[in-house]
Parts: sequence; C-alpha cells; structure tokens
Amino acid sequence: MPLPAVAFVVSALVVAVLVTYFAWDDVRTDRNEAMRTNQVYSTRITSLLDSLFHKTDIMEAMIIADGGGLTEKTFIDLARSLSEGSGVRAIQYLPDGIVRYVYPFEGNEPTLGSNIFENPARRDDALLALETKQITLSGPYVLNQGGFGLVARNPIFLTDANGQETFWGFTVIVLDLPAALDPILFSDLEEKGYRFELYTKGEDGAHLTIASSGALPENDPVTYTVPVPNHDWTLSVAPDAGWVDWGKVVATGAVGLLVSLLLGVVVWQMQVKRRFLHELATTDELTNLHNRRWFAEEIGRWCAGPREVPFSLFYLDLDGFKAVNDTLGHKQGDELLVQVADRFRSVCGEAGILARVGGDEFVAAVSGLVGDDAREFANRLQRALEEPFALEDCQWTIGASVGLAAYPADGSDYDELIRVADASMYAVKRTAKAKSPVR
Repeated sequence: MPLPAVAFVVSALVVAVLVTYFAWDDVRTDRNEAMRTNQVYSTRITSLLDSLFHKTDIMEAMIIADGGGLTEKTFIDLARSLSEGSGVRAIQYLPDGIVRYVYPFEGNEPTLGSNIFENPARRDDALLALETKQITLSGPYVLNQGGFGLVARNPIFLTDANGQETFWGFTVIVLDLPAALDPILFSDLEEKGYRFELYTKGEDGAHLTIASSGALPENDPVTYTVPVPNHDWTLSVAPDAGWVDWGKVVATGAVGLLVSLLLGVVVWQMQVKRRFLHELATTDELTNLHNRRWFAEEIGRWCAGPREVPFSLFYLDLDGFKAVNDTLGHKQGDELLVQVADRFRSVCGEAGILARVGGDEFVAAVSGLVGDDAREFANRLQRALEEPFALEDCQWTIGASVGLAAYPADGSDYDELIRVADASMYAVKRTAKAKSPVR
C-alpha cells in the first residue's frame, strides 16, 4: 500500500479511536450529570412528601394537647388551613381508626364511619403504622371516592400520668398525584432536554407510573431510589436525544477524516518532493541521464546483491568533442552531448543502465553480459556515433573510446570496477592514437 494511503488509514483509525473515546467520555460525563440531577430531584420529592405528610403533626399536637378530642369546627378550620396548596385531596380524623371527620366533606361522604381496621386493603398499612408508631404510606392506588392518590397515616398515642401510652387513632392526609408533586417543577427537567419517569410497584406488584414526561428513550436511563415511608419509588432520567450526540460525533469524525486526508496529501507531497530532490541530485541536468552519484549507488546495490550475478561496466569517452566546443562554441557542444546521450540510450534500452559522469564521459552497465557479448555491446555503442550529427547547419562526426570491466572478475565493488574500466578506456585511446597517421 502506498505510504500516503497508509498515512491516511492509520490517521483515520486514530481518529476513529479518539472519536469513540471522546464520545464515551461525553456519555460518561452526561450520565454523571444526569445522576446528579436525578439525586437533586429525588431529594426534592422526598422533602416535599415529608412536608406534606407532616402537615398532620399540627393536628396531632392539638389532639394530644386537648387530651384526645377535637370538635368538628376546630377540625374543619385546621384542615382548611392545612389543605392550602396543590395536591391535598382530603384530611381525615380517625379516632380508634374510624373516620369521624373529613375535609372537604363534599365528595368524601362515602368514607365517613368506615373503620380502617376492617378494610382488608388498608388494614396491613394501619397495623404497620400502629406497630412502628410512624407515618405509613399506602398507594398510589385508585381511591374509593375516585382519583389516583396516596394516603399517609399518622398514628397518634396519648400518654397518661403514669407514662403509659395509649393508641388514640390516626390523622390521615390524602394526596392527589401527580398534582401533589407540582412544586417539584418536573418541567425544568424537560427544558434541560431530559425525559423522566417516577414509578413504583402497585399493590398488585405491577409497574405503576406516578409521573412522567412520556415514554423514556430505550437507551439505559439513570435511576435513583426515592425513599418514602415504608416504600421505595424510583426516578429514571434519560436525555431526550439519547446519550450519544451523533451530530457531534459525525462532525468530529468528519473533521478528523479531513485531517487524515490532508495528512495523506502532505505525505504524498513530501514523497513527490523527496523524489524530485532525489532525481535532482541523481540526474544530469543537461542530458537528463543519471549522474555519477546515482550510477555508483546502483552498481553498489548490484555488487551487494544476495547472489553474485555477473555484469559488465563500460566507460565511454568522446573522441573529438573538444574540437566542437572550440569551433562551434559550448552551446553547440551541449547540443552534441544531448544527441550523443539519446543515441547511447537507444542502444542500452531496457537492458542496461546509463549515466553521464563527466564533461564528455559516459558510463553504462548491463547485467548478465560478459566476454564476447560485452565486447560486441561496446562496439554497438561506438557504432551508434558513426552517423554524423547535425549542428548549426553543418554535419559533425565524432567517435568514442570504450573501456570495459567485468564483475566479479575485475573487481568486487564500484570503485574497483570504475578504475579498471577507466584504465581500459585510456588504453584504447592510446592504442588508437598510436595507429593514427602522423601529420
């Protein structure tokens, strides 16, 4: 896989891990915040119910102070003042557990004269209050007189001169739900983006919703227990939009992928720049052939290969090139070098490698080419220059002296091979010079 693609994939994976982690961390933070909010509202519910249930403490105090009796007028006046506020459906006065007075009277007539200890549905709660001497809670359930509510019974005991306690009866407060919970301001929860459900188990053990904002999202709401007298309620809270902010996740992921893409582009640009700089450092600017540095590195790799593969190295020096520079000028000399490079390149083709290593010096190498085949290749390089070169409206002919070195017979590395080939080339030049006629 190309390095830019690798950089993109790795970066994208890192982004995915980071986005997942931050999403998880956001969910954890949101759940902790929801739990704190849940605790606050649970405490509010407990405090509100306690304050409602203990409204009967005033009536209890007056009953005890009066030695166990209240007139109906006193009860009504007191009950009227205690009923102020939302959610109080009725207040009852039950000496010996029998409903004698009730406020308001209208709508509650069926309860008068009823004995709580003779009601199978209410007897156990009454006995629990009697046993624990504490307020007990019944419900939520559908009341005989209609409606959905809670009944809190406060047992009252009178103490005689000898310190002996005698059960007197109950004061009872009946609450409407969820109206009694209005001061909790559940609407604030919804404004904060939460859905909620306050629930408990009914008398038959079934799930009973006391108050809710509608169905909770199916995304693992946080729950907190709301302690009430002899019961436990549960308050569940969950964000309306869910715990995971998918918009944020998508936006963060998109930014991360964009960064990953930019990283891939940067790596690609760096590769292009590196290749350009490498080519600039290893390419002859005039002929566009490789230069001495590249050729030396390539031959070094050939010599250091895992198995010894013979090859031949050719050192070429142009004959008569100086005359071109002196006669036609350096511009035409450069043009000649370009044409020579093109002809040498056509001979080497894909079979070998070619480089310019000096002013009019070239080197070539062909893998697997030795002996007579190598000498024939050298001849082909020389024959490539036989046709005249067109320079400045004139024809010019030059030649080349070719030196030859074979690996591994003539050397085991670049320096040894180039020295042998260079020496061979100069020997060819001397021989050619000796054979030429003296003028």
